[in-house]
Amino acid sequence: MPQLTQAEGPRLAPELTARGGVATSASSSSRVAWLAFAAVFAFALRMLYLSHESVSGDEAFSMSVSQLPLKEMLAALVQDFVHPPLHYFVLRGWFKLFGFGLFQARLLSVIFGTLAVVFLYLLAEYLFDRRTALLSALLMSVSQLAIMYSQEARPYAQFHFLALLSCYLFARAMREGRPGYWWGFVGSAILMLYTDYFSVYLIVALLLLAAIYRQSSRLRLWWVLTGAALTIGFYLPWVTSGILHAAANSGKTFMGTSPWAAVRLQTFVSALNFFDNGKPVGLRSDSPWWTYLVGGILFGAPLLWLLWKAMTGRLADDRQDREGLVTTAILWLLPMFLTLGVGRALHIPYNVRYVSFCAAFYYLLVARAILELPISALRWGLVALIIVYSANSLRANYLMRWKEYWDDAFAYVQQNRQQGDCGVFLPDFEEPPQWPITQAGRPSFRVLPKDSVAAELPECSRVWEVSWAPRDDFRWLLEHEAKNTVLQTTYQKIDEQHYFGVRVALYSRKEQ
Repeated sequence: MPQLTQAEGPRLAPELTARGGVATSASSSSRVAWLAFAAVFAFALRMLYLSHESVSGDEAFSMSVSQLPLKEMLAALVQDFVHPPLHYFVLRGWFKLFGFGLFQARLLSVIFGTLAVVFLYLLAEYLFDRRTALLSALLMSVSQLAIMYSQEARPYAQFHFLALLSCYLFARAMREGRPGYWWGFVGSAILMLYTDYFSVYLIVALLLLAAIYRQSSRLRLWWVLTGAALTIGFYLPWVTSGILHAAANSGKTFMGTSPWAAVRLQTFVSALNFFDNGKPVGLRSDSPWWTYLVGGILFGAPLLWLLWKAMTGRLADDRQDREGLVTTAILWLLPMFLTLGVGRALHIPYNVRYVSFCAAFYYLLVARAILELPISALRWGLVALIIVYSANSLRANYLMRWKEYWDDAFAYVQQNRQQGDCGVFLPDFEEPPQWPITQAGRPSFRVLPKDSVAAELPECSRVWEVSWAPRDDFRWLLEHEAKNTVLQTTYQKIDEQHYFGVRVALYSRKEQ
């Protein structure tokens, strides 16, 4: 059959280790033990303080939409269009097995986040060696960004896992020419596309690698063509479901002109700083200036050393090692540049979560760079400093609020509400989906819609005003209160409570 290359025989047989040595039972046992250690360590860090944060709006959407009747669920996902539907279906099945709840929803992401570390280990071991695999897994295990999305009931941890699984299967298929790995990759790539749209950029990077190494690749041309046809065929139902029309008519599709969502010249550097655990004062807070310096030294300096060695020809003359470095660099940089470039050109809103899957390949390259340092004490001293720096930063994940704290806010309302109370939820004037999740389905007070607040107020003995603001910034609320003269004219504020990102105020009718 026609092939992409004319190389004869797989470069790595399955019975060989990643560095070409014959695997013994002792080394296999050691490999399993280290892999298990990496998985347990990553799992423990992702389970720690799992219920520290209240349910966010995005998490509430994921949980709520997954409980709708199937037809309504699909219609809601098409109308939302922000993510493909796979994670919501997985979450739906997960709830049927383990019950509905925020802990269960986040536990699913913990498992996917842990599996991502496992497959980063496997990929690093296959491309390089076991030391690189262990250090890569360690860097991702303590990653603020990876832990952040492993503790959130959203599709990102699932995407991270599928991205690393796809890359691992692709690398083995390209080097060994085994059909099982190739068709496994095709299946994984389809699942990845049904999880996150940005997976397209990773597939582009993988195809570029196949083109670069076409002389040594064991991929067959008919595999590639058939795989592409299958992928397109399986993805067409979603593309033609109405998401393109929904996106074209939505105001949020091209919001990248807004200051908070725009791709800027410094966006790449700020993303790397997040990869470097540069958020010690809060995951939603701006990074202090010194984190760019410290993170640059701990993570970036080894990369510069590795680049200098590569440019001066000082790297070991190992074809597999060089191929691994090029592979890792392309998997890290190309999807990031495509995400930022297309986002800037088309004004697509940017968030670090869109490039978060690139962090795994960045950690792999940093790990390899550290191991290329010439002095053993320097290598392990640097690793120790990274662990200390990361541990300090992880306080932001575990101990500092970054999601609106609905739990205590809603609990306060429930404890003090009376019959005849009404309420206003700001800024949308609709009951947020966090209420039924946080309050286990208990109904809220009578919600006053925006257009009929004045007409319905006389029927309310008291009015609760529950408002929320990302990053605990309520400046917009002052403008609202200045305009909202109806409530202030006939009611007086008798209580006010503040929680992170949430304000609860209680109004009582003024005495005549």
